[in-house]
Amino acid sequence: MKYNKSIIKLSALLLLAPFFASCEDDEAATPQAGIIIDKTELGINETMTINFEGVADQVSIWTGDEDHDYELRSESNTGFVVNKGLFTYSYSTPGTFHVVCIASTYNELATDLRQDTCSVWVRVIDDQTEIEKLSCPQILYDEVFADKISDNDWVMRLPRKVKYRTASPSISLSQRLRFYINSDSTKVYVGGELFGTTTKYDLAETQDIHVVSDFGSTRDYKLYTVQYPEFDEFTINGVEGELGRSEFDYSAFTYDITLPAGTDVSNVVPVFTLTGDNEKAYIGDSEQISGSSTVDFTQPVTYRLVGVSPDNAQAVAESTITVTVNFE
Repeated sequence: MKYNKSIIKLSALLLLAPFFASCEDDEAATPQAGIIIDKTELGINETMTINFEGVADQVSIWTGDEDHDYELRSESNTGFVVNKGLFTYSYSTPGTFHVVCIASTYNELATDLRQDTCSVWVRVIDDQTEIEKLSCPQILYDEVFADKISDNDWVMRLPRKVKYRTASPSISLSQRLRFYINSDSTKVYVGGELFGTTTKYDLAETQDIHVVSDFGSTRDYKLYTVQYPEFDEFTINGVEGELGRSEFDYSAFTYDITLPAGTDVSNVVPVFTLTGDNEKAYIGDSEQISGSSTVDFTQPVTYRLVGVSPDNAQAVAESTITVTVNFE
């Protein structure tokens, strides 16, 4: 039996017609853009949270800051794809930003694409006045960080000398400072002058620090410096010990004293001087008085040395010195 080829082609087209018709009839759902934002005024580097509450196959958020401005989408600005309806973001610069949400729907073959938008304005302020960290960046080969002792007070603990190879170079109290603040716009003043990264400050004096944010808020701090206390001299029976330093711990020392064999060291009175005027020596919690306190040196003895700033009793530096008696 012979078939007309035109009839066969027509029959095939008739069979495929419902398929093409179903594709053409497959319309995208109607999108609905809707967001809930937890805050419309925030500080720099503070996180805002956006929850998508609408209808969409895909959601994007344009945050309105540099490279993410919806009005500049034709100029290579881009939005962020929202995952599971939750989006978090923080701004690194202050300003007022237009946050735009795009809700998109599409059919199976992406022949029908629909969008809905909603937006909100957010204000970002830079009121950062908090010093996160404060350091002396150039203690020979090390960066030494201050400790915060109250909301507005810091103490810098510095060594007098540092063990370095075969030498023990002295450490000056004239030092550069480094401030870690969560903003590049915040200004810092030290002693009434604008802070300079290459300026050396006299840390023998308490330093007044004034911080001014881009927003105009201010905060005042004080920096106290206390050097780790040491024994300037330490003798037993007139024999002076030898001080040993740690290369990695500026607050830990050793003192070795060599005495004649057979010397009774169970009840001796050491004579010592400390390096600073506001320093005291303790064994445990018992204060030790040079030329008066008796000590049993049959085993190594650990002294606790405490130095205090004359301007703030909370600004303290503590050292430990282990004294060991050896015999010839």
